[in-house]
Amino acid sequence: MFCPASFRRAVVEHIAHPPAQKLKDVADTMHNTATEIMKNKKEALENGTLDSGIAAGKDMMTGLLKRNLASAPQDRMTEEELLCQVNGLLFAAHDTTSSALSCTINLLAEHQEVQAKLRDEIRGAYRSHGKDLDYDQLNSLPYLDAVCRESLRIYAPAPLVVRIAAKDWTLPLYYPIKSKDGKLMSSTINVSKGTAVYISFRAANRDERTWGSDAGEFRPDRWLKPLLESVSDARMPSVYSSIDDPFNLISNFNFDLSEEQIKWKAAGVIKPHIQYPDSTTSKEPMMPMKVTLLSDME
Repeated sequence: MFCPASFRRAVVEHIAHPPAQKLKDVADTMHNTATEIMKNKKEALENGTLDSGIAAGKDMMTGLLKRNLASAPQDRMTEEELLCQVNGLLFAAHDTTSSALSCTINLLAEHQEVQAKLRDEIRGAYRSHGKDLDYDQLNSLPYLDAVCRESLRIYAPAPLVVRIAAKDWTLPLYYPIKSKDGKLMSSTINVSKGTAVYISFRAANRDERTWGSDAGEFRPDRWLKPLLESVSDARMPSVYSSIDDPFNLISNFNFDLSEEQIKWKAAGVIKPHIQYPDSTTSKEPMMPMKVTLLSDME
Protein backbone atom coordinates (compact mmCIF):
# COMPACT_ATOMS: atom_id res chain seq x y z
CA MET A 1 0.00 0.00 0.00
CA PHE A 2 1.38 3.42 -0.96
CA CYS A 3 1.50 6.06 1.74
CA PRO A 4 2.29 9.71 0.94
CA ALA A 5 5.42 11.24 2.47
CA SER A 6 3.33 13.60 4.62
CA PHE A 7 1.56 10.64 6.24
CA ARG A 8 4.83 8.76 6.84
CA ARG A 9 6.30 11.90 8.37
CA ALA A 10 3.33 12.30 10.73
CA VAL A 11 3.66 8.69 11.87
CA VAL A 12 7.37 9.06 12.61
CA GLU A 13 6.75 12.32 14.51
CA HIS A 14 4.54 10.41 16.96
CA ILE A 15 6.85 7.44 17.52
CA ALA A 16 8.28 7.80 21.03
CA HIS A 17 11.42 5.85 20.20
CA PRO A 18 14.76 7.72 20.49
CA PRO A 19 16.51 5.87 17.62
CA ALA A 20 13.60 6.66 15.29
CA GLN A 21 13.71 10.34 16.25
CA LYS A 22 17.48 10.41 15.79
CA LEU A 23 17.10 8.90 12.32
CA LYS A 24 14.49 11.54 11.49
CA ASP A 25 16.88 14.28 12.62
CA VAL A 26 19.65 12.82 10.45
CA ALA A 27 17.33 12.74 7.43
CA ASP A 28 16.29 16.34 8.08
CA THR A 29 19.90 17.48 8.37
CA MET A 30 20.84 15.78 5.11
CA HIS A 31 17.82 17.24 3.32
CA ASN A 32 18.51 20.76 4.61
CA THR A 33 22.19 20.50 3.69
CA ALA A 34 21.39 19.27 0.18
CA THR A 35 18.82 22.06 -0.27
CA GLU A 36 21.37 24.70 0.78
CA ILE A 37 24.02 23.28 -1.55
CA MET A 38 21.59 23.29 -4.47
CA LYS A 39 20.56 26.86 -3.68
CA ASN A 40 24.18 28.08 -3.56
CA LYS A 41 25.12 26.24 -6.76
CA LYS A 42 22.17 27.69 -8.65
CA GLU A 43 22.98 31.20 -7.46
CA ALA A 44 26.59 30.73 -8.57
CA LEU A 45 25.39 29.48 -11.95
CA GLU A 46 23.14 32.50 -12.40
CA ASN A 47 25.81 35.08 -11.49
CA GLY A 48 28.58 33.35 -13.44
CA THR A 49 30.82 32.36 -10.52
CA LEU A 50 30.23 28.61 -10.66
CA ASP A 51 33.52 27.81 -12.42
CA SER A 52 35.59 29.92 -10.01
CA GLY A 53 34.51 28.08 -6.87
CA ILE A 54 35.83 24.92 -5.24
CA ALA A 55 37.45 22.52 -7.74
CA ALA A 56 37.14 25.22 -10.44
CA GLY A 57 33.71 23.98 -11.43
CA LYS A 58 34.87 20.40 -11.93
CA ASP A 59 33.08 18.94 -8.90
CA MET A 60 30.25 16.44 -9.29
CA MET A 61 27.54 18.86 -8.14
CA THR A 62 28.50 21.45 -10.75
CA GLY A 63 28.73 18.79 -13.44
CA LEU A 64 25.28 17.53 -12.50
CA LEU A 65 23.71 20.99 -12.84
CA LYS A 66 25.45 21.78 -16.12
CA ARG A 67 24.60 18.44 -17.70
CA ASN A 68 20.98 18.76 -16.64
CA LEU A 69 20.67 22.23 -18.16
CA ALA A 70 22.29 21.03 -21.39
CA SER A 71 19.78 18.20 -21.74
CA ALA A 72 16.63 18.43 -23.82
CA PRO A 73 13.68 19.79 -21.77
CA GLN A 74 11.90 16.44 -21.78
CA ASP A 75 15.04 14.70 -20.46
CA ARG A 76 15.85 17.12 -17.65
CA MET A 77 15.52 16.08 -14.03
CA THR A 78 13.00 17.90 -11.89
CA GLU A 79 13.98 19.96 -8.87
CA GLU A 80 13.05 17.06 -6.59
CA GLU A 81 15.07 14.58 -8.67
CA LEU A 82 18.12 16.85 -8.57
CA LEU A 83 17.77 17.15 -4.82
CA CYS A 84 17.63 13.36 -4.50
CA GLN A 85 20.85 13.09 -6.51
CA VAL A 86 22.60 15.59 -4.24
CA ASN A 87 21.37 13.70 -1.18
CA GLY A 88 22.74 10.48 -2.63
CA LEU A 89 26.14 12.04 -3.32
CA LEU A 90 26.34 13.44 0.21
CA PHE A 91 25.24 10.22 1.86
CA ALA A 92 27.44 7.94 -0.25
CA ALA A 93 30.59 10.06 -0.09
CA HIS A 94 30.65 11.10 3.57
CA ASP A 95 31.25 7.83 5.41
CA THR A 96 33.23 6.15 2.64
CA THR A 97 35.67 9.08 2.41
CA SER A 98 36.21 9.26 6.18
CA SER A 99 36.64 5.48 6.31
CA ALA A 100 39.19 5.53 3.47
CA LEU A 101 41.13 8.34 5.15
CA SER A 102 41.15 6.56 8.52
CA CYS A 103 42.37 3.31 6.97
CA THR A 104 45.07 5.05 4.94
CA ILE A 105 46.43 7.02 7.89
CA ASN A 106 46.40 3.89 10.07
CA LEU A 107 48.32 1.91 7.43
CA LEU A 108 50.86 4.71 7.04
CA ALA A 109 51.32 4.81 10.82
CA GLU A 110 52.01 1.06 10.76
CA HIS A 111 54.46 1.39 7.85
CA GLN A 112 56.73 4.34 8.60
CA GLU A 113 58.96 3.61 5.59
CA VAL A 114 55.99 3.98 3.24
CA GLN A 115 54.95 7.19 4.98
CA ALA A 116 58.45 8.67 4.62
CA LYS A 117 58.68 7.73 0.93
CA LEU A 118 55.27 9.26 0.24
CA ARG A 119 56.20 12.44 2.10
CA ASP A 120 59.36 12.81 0.02
CA GLU A 121 57.37 12.53 -3.21
CA ILE A 122 54.76 15.06 -2.11
CA ARG A 123 57.33 17.59 -0.92
CA GLY A 124 59.21 17.17 -4.18
CA ALA A 125 56.00 18.05 -6.04
CA TYR A 126 55.53 21.11 -3.82
CA ARG A 127 59.04 22.30 -4.67
CA SER A 128 58.38 21.86 -8.39
CA HIS A 129 54.82 23.17 -8.67
CA GLY A 130 53.98 24.97 -5.42
CA LYS A 131 51.60 23.73 -2.75
CA ASP A 132 48.41 24.25 -4.77
CA LEU A 133 48.66 21.11 -6.91
CA ASP A 134 46.07 20.70 -9.64
CA TYR A 135 44.41 17.45 -10.69
CA ASP A 136 46.94 16.59 -13.40
CA GLN A 137 49.89 17.26 -11.09
CA LEU A 138 48.39 15.00 -8.42
CA ASN A 139 47.86 12.27 -10.99
CA SER A 140 51.54 12.50 -11.92
CA LEU A 141 52.61 11.33 -8.44
CA PRO A 142 53.04 7.56 -8.89
CA TYR A 143 53.67 6.68 -5.25
CA LEU A 144 50.66 8.67 -3.99
CA ASP A 145 48.55 6.82 -6.55
CA ALA A 146 50.03 3.49 -5.45
CA VAL A 147 49.38 4.18 -1.74
CA CYS A 148 45.75 5.15 -2.44
CA ARG A 149 45.18 2.06 -4.57
CA GLU A 150 46.78 -0.28 -2.07
CA SER A 151 44.92 1.19 0.90
CA LEU A 152 41.58 0.83 -0.90
CA ARG A 153 42.49 -2.71 -1.92
CA ILE A 154 43.29 -3.78 1.65
CA TYR A 155 40.44 -1.85 3.28
CA ALA A 156 37.61 -1.26 0.83
CA PRO A 157 35.40 1.37 2.56
CA ALA A 158 32.31 -0.67 1.64
CA PRO A 159 33.55 -4.26 2.04
CA LEU A 160 30.24 -5.87 1.08
CA VAL A 161 27.38 -4.91 -1.23
CA VAL A 162 24.08 -6.62 -1.95
CA ARG A 163 22.37 -6.71 -5.33
CA ILE A 164 18.95 -8.16 -6.19
CA ALA A 165 18.73 -10.10 -9.45
CA ALA A 166 16.30 -8.31 -11.81
CA LYS A 167 15.80 -11.47 -13.88
CA ASP A 168 16.87 -15.10 -14.06
CA TRP A 169 20.54 -15.23 -14.92
CA THR A 170 23.57 -17.49 -15.05
CA LEU A 171 26.69 -16.07 -13.42
CA PRO A 172 30.03 -17.37 -14.70
CA LEU A 173 32.67 -17.97 -12.01
CA TYR A 174 36.24 -16.83 -12.58
CA TYR A 175 37.35 -19.49 -10.11
CA PRO A 176 35.13 -22.58 -10.52
CA ILE A 177 33.82 -24.25 -7.39
CA LYS A 178 35.72 -27.40 -6.52
CA SER A 179 35.02 -30.26 -4.16
CA LYS A 180 37.39 -31.13 -1.32
CA ASP A 181 39.11 -33.74 -3.47
CA GLY A 182 39.88 -31.07 -6.09
CA LYS A 183 37.36 -32.16 -8.70
CA LEU A 184 35.55 -29.45 -10.67
CA MET A 185 31.94 -29.10 -9.54
CA SER A 186 30.62 -25.98 -11.25
CA SER A 187 31.87 -22.99 -13.25
CA THR A 188 28.53 -21.16 -13.19
CA ILE A 189 25.77 -20.31 -10.72
CA ASN A 190 22.11 -20.10 -11.69
CA VAL A 191 20.50 -17.07 -10.05
CA SER A 192 16.73 -16.70 -9.97
CA LYS A 193 14.96 -13.37 -10.25
CA GLY A 194 14.66 -11.71 -6.83
CA THR A 195 17.69 -13.51 -5.37
CA ALA A 196 19.95 -11.42 -3.13
CA VAL A 197 23.55 -11.65 -4.33
CA TYR A 198 26.21 -10.68 -1.77
CA ILE A 199 29.43 -9.36 -3.30
CA SER A 200 32.50 -9.16 -1.06
CA PHE A 201 35.07 -6.64 -2.29
CA ARG A 202 37.22 -7.48 0.71
CA ALA A 203 37.42 -11.14 -0.26
CA ALA A 204 38.12 -10.33 -3.92
CA ASN A 205 40.80 -7.78 -3.06
CA ARG A 206 42.62 -10.22 -0.75
CA ASP A 207 42.28 -13.40 -2.80
CA GLU A 208 45.73 -14.99 -3.03
CA ARG A 209 44.75 -16.73 -6.27
CA THR A 210 44.44 -13.31 -7.87
CA TRP A 211 46.93 -11.13 -6.00
CA GLY A 212 49.56 -13.66 -4.99
CA SER A 213 50.78 -14.95 -1.64
CA ASP A 214 51.24 -11.40 -0.27
CA ALA A 215 47.59 -10.46 -0.93
CA GLY A 216 47.03 -9.62 2.74
CA GLU A 217 50.06 -7.33 2.98
CA PHE A 218 50.13 -3.56 2.50
CA ARG A 219 52.65 -3.17 -0.30
CA PRO A 220 52.12 -0.07 -2.49
CA ASP A 221 55.09 -1.00 -4.69
CA ARG A 222 52.94 -3.68 -6.36
CA TRP A 223 51.23 -0.86 -8.30
CA LEU A 224 54.50 0.58 -9.61
CA LYS A 225 55.14 -2.34 -11.92
CA PRO A 226 52.92 -4.44 -14.20
CA LEU A 227 50.30 -6.28 -12.16
CA LEU A 228 50.10 -10.04 -12.11
CA GLU A 229 48.30 -11.53 -15.11
CA SER A 230 45.76 -13.00 -12.71
CA VAL A 231 44.77 -9.45 -11.68
CA SER A 232 44.52 -8.19 -15.27
CA ASP A 233 42.63 -11.27 -16.45
CA ALA A 234 40.14 -11.03 -13.59
CA ARG A 235 39.11 -7.56 -14.82
CA MET A 236 38.67 -6.33 -11.29
CA PRO A 237 36.78 -3.03 -10.85
CA SER A 238 39.05 -0.09 -10.13
CA VAL A 239 40.09 0.22 -6.50
CA TYR A 240 41.11 3.83 -6.98
CA SER A 241 39.07 6.63 -5.44
CA SER A 242 39.69 10.28 -4.69
CA ILE A 243 40.75 10.49 -1.06
CA ASP A 244 40.29 13.94 0.35
CA ASP A 245 43.64 15.74 0.51
CA PRO A 246 45.92 13.13 2.17
CA PHE A 247 48.98 14.72 0.56
CA ASN A 248 48.73 17.86 2.73
CA LEU A 249 48.45 15.72 5.86
CA ILE A 250 51.43 13.53 5.01
CA SER A 251 53.56 16.50 3.98
CA ASN A 252 53.06 18.38 7.25
CA PHE A 253 52.55 15.66 9.86
CA ASN A 254 53.99 12.33 10.90
CA PHE A 255 51.49 9.70 12.03
CA ASP A 256 52.34 6.94 14.47
CA LEU A 257 50.29 4.31 16.27
CA SER A 258 49.03 5.02 19.78
CA GLU A 259 48.96 2.50 22.62
CA GLU A 260 45.29 1.80 21.95
CA GLN A 261 44.30 -1.34 20.05
CA ILE A 262 42.07 -0.67 17.05
CA LYS A 263 39.34 -3.01 15.83
CA TRP A 264 37.69 -2.38 12.46
CA LYS A 265 33.93 -2.97 12.38
CA ALA A 266 31.78 -3.22 9.28
CA ALA A 267 28.50 -1.32 9.48
CA GLY A 268 27.80 -0.46 5.87
CA VAL A 269 31.33 0.93 5.75
CA ILE A 270 34.26 -0.10 7.95
CA LYS A 271 34.99 2.13 10.94
CA PRO A 272 37.72 2.04 13.62
CA HIS A 273 36.85 1.40 17.27
CA ILE A 274 39.07 1.14 20.34
CA GLN A 275 39.28 -2.41 21.66
CA TYR A 276 39.67 -2.53 25.44
CA PRO A 277 41.52 -5.22 27.47
CA ASP A 278 38.19 -6.88 28.37
CA SER A 279 37.51 -7.36 24.62
CA THR A 280 34.75 -4.73 24.57
CA THR A 281 34.95 -1.88 22.08
CA SER A 282 34.15 1.82 22.13
CA LYS A 283 30.56 2.68 21.29
CA GLU A 284 31.53 5.44 18.87
CA PRO A 285 34.09 5.15 16.05
CA MET A 286 37.48 6.56 17.06
CA MET A 287 41.11 6.05 16.17
CA PRO A 288 43.66 7.65 18.55
CA MET A 289 46.89 8.48 16.77
CA LYS A 290 50.22 10.09 17.68
CA VAL A 291 50.56 13.09 15.37
CA THR A 292 53.79 15.09 15.12
CA LEU A 293 54.01 18.43 13.32
CA LEU A 294 56.99 18.44 10.96
CA SER A 295 59.10 21.40 9.93
CA ASP A 296 59.70 22.09 6.24
CA MET A 297 63.23 20.74 6.58
CA GLU A 298 62.32 17.39 8.13
